[in-house]
Order: sequence, then C-alpha cells, then structure tokens
Amino acid sequence: MKKNNNCPAYGSFTPGSNAGSAQKAALLELQQLSFSLVDLNLYLDTNPDNQQAVSDYNQLFEQYWAAKSSYELQYGPMNNFGHCPATYPWSWINDPWPWERGGNV
Repeated sequence: MKKNNNCPAYGSFTPGSNAGSAQKAALLELQQLSFSLVDLNLYLDTNPDNQQAVSDYNQLFEQYWAAKSSYELQYGPMNNFGHCPATYPWSWINDPWPWERGGNV
C-alpha cells in the first residue's frame, strides 16, 4: 500500500513544549468554532428564515473546515476513520486520548 504523505499518522503531543502549545491553541480554536457552529445550528432550528444567521453559519463553517484541515495535516486525523488511509504499524492509539491530556486542553 502506498503511503499518503499528505496525511501524517500523528504528530507528537508534548505538554509544555512549543509544539504542544501550538497544538493546544489550534485545538482550542477548533473547539471555539465548533461551539459557535452548534449554537448557530440550534438557533437556526427555531429560526430557519434568518438569512444573517445562515450566512454567519456558512462563514463559520468555512473557518472551521480550514482550521480542521490545517490541524489534521500537522497533527493527524481527529477521527479514527474516513479521512486518511491507515499507516503501518497501526498508529491511532499512539498519542494520548483527549481525556488523558489533562483538563486544560
């Protein structure tokens, strides 16, 4: 199987390092964008004709998708399927899970 170099298996997460800090900042941005998208989604469930809210949702979605793509290219996939081919040896479980990183991720 040919290795896809555009999709790294995983970056290394090292708490306290500059790389870890950059990864934390990128993850925080994704969490903030995701929260905003869920909030707007809930609002649009009860206000589907609000054109400004739909526009805001689409703008945030574009920002989220770009940030998520950038994160995954640098640190690896955020989901365990559907985005990148597997590498050998299987590496999904090599990095700490989000709940193993501590409370300030």
